[in-house]
Amino acid sequence: PRTLRRHSHRSGSVAPWAALRSRAGMTLIEVMIVIVIMALAAGGATVALNSVTRAKLRSACVRVVAGARFAYHRSVTRGRTVRMALDIDSHSLSFEEADGRVFLARNDDETRLELDETDGDLAAVDPWAAAQARLVDTFNPSFGRSPFGPISNADGEPISSYQPAPLGSNIRILRVITPHEIEPREVGRSSVYFFPSGRAESAIIQLADSSDRVFTVTIHPLTGRGRIYNYAYEPEEISDDDENEVRDPG
Repeated sequence: PRTLRRHSHRSGSVAPWAALRSRAGMTLIEVMIVIVIMALAAGGATVALNSVTRAKLRSACVRVVAGARFAYHRSVTRGRTVRMALDIDSHSLSFEEADGRVFLARNDDETRLELDETDGDLAAVDPWAAAQARLVDTFNPSFGRSPFGPISNADGEPISSYQPAPLGSNIRILRVITPHEIEPREVGRSSVYFFPSGRAESAIIQLADSSDRVFTVTIHPLTGRGRIYNYAYEPEEISDDDENEVRDPG
């Protein structure tokens, strides 16, 4: 019996301390695996988040490009001057149109400098209204009332789809560069104009997302087409060549 017990002790299960050591080793490995999985998941979540925000930013740029094409075609087909308004404070996009001929006055125009520059409509000039305003009061400079109004249906009611709407969740308008403004517009409201002759105002529009990634949309003056850059593109200068449509009174 004594020999049998000795044999049983040698061939039996692993000693308790060895089993404890084995379980401790497996637990450490499991912890390491969990840490690795969490790190991979965090990295994947970051990549996925960046992809989502990048997609939102590009989608906002596509909306601006599509808006420019809409304004261009509407101005040509309806024979009206159309402007795409970009509200930098609310980061929204809208459209307006005007009957008749419209000129643009740069914001360094002497008459315009005497007026309230907080009115974004001062860039758009209705020549006939401006002449009437000067006849009524020759001592106070005026460009007259803005010729632009909301795009409306046949009943004269504004069409909601052309009213101000955000460009996207956490999408910001950083700046808008146009020929009729000396400095890039970074606050307030800016507009890009499209004329019945098939011309558009050159424009550079920079958008940013929640990660401060910047994309740029450029508007071509001959075609009204937009181009998207995946960085903060900004040329040395921007201008329009058509003096019949974009005029600098100064």
